[in-house]
Amino acid sequence: MIKGSSFHLRHVRKDDIPQLITLMNSPEAKGEFLSLELMLPGVLEKKFEAESQSKETSETFLIIDGHEVNRGAILGRVFHFKTVPYFNSREIGYGMFTNEMRGKGIMTEAVRMLTDYLFKTTLINRLEIHMKVDNIASEKVAINCGYLKEGIARGASFSRGRHIDIAMYALLREEWEQLAG
Repeated sequence: MIKGSSFHLRHVRKDDIPQLITLMNSPEAKGEFLSLELMLPGVLEKKFEAESQSKETSETFLIIDGHEVNRGAILGRVFHFKTVPYFNSREIGYGMFTNEMRGKGIMTEAVRMLTDYLFKTTLINRLEIHMKVDNIASEKVAINCGYLKEGIARGASFSRGRHIDIAMYALLREEWEQLAG
């Protein structure tokens, strides 16, 4: 478990999976930028089961509310995964499941915590965050965590019936070390 200011990050547990499947398949919980593709329950169960045995290719942390009123509620998730086999890097992804928790700085803190965790516990030299070019909130998270914009991948992703441009941000280990000071 990784403790934050008002929440903590922890791995997915088997008893979380039914609720997580519901949240990940809810259009309201996905917000306006994530794909509307439905996740097959069996596929998600296998994915989280594989993660519980090895974090070599991916790892998911749930953002768990620490406030007295909603203690233990799943607010969102942060995760990392290997993309290009020959890169010494990981891509970070994230999402909040409730609209009322967006815009409160929780995701920025969670991404910062995941970034610190990865640089402190692995030999990874590069972390990347990709988002739709019009996802200003996600862009702010990346910038506030010290990630630098490297460019735009035109037409790189298919979402909601059309090809979209993706903004690419990255943070190198030496840049993180300077930020950590």
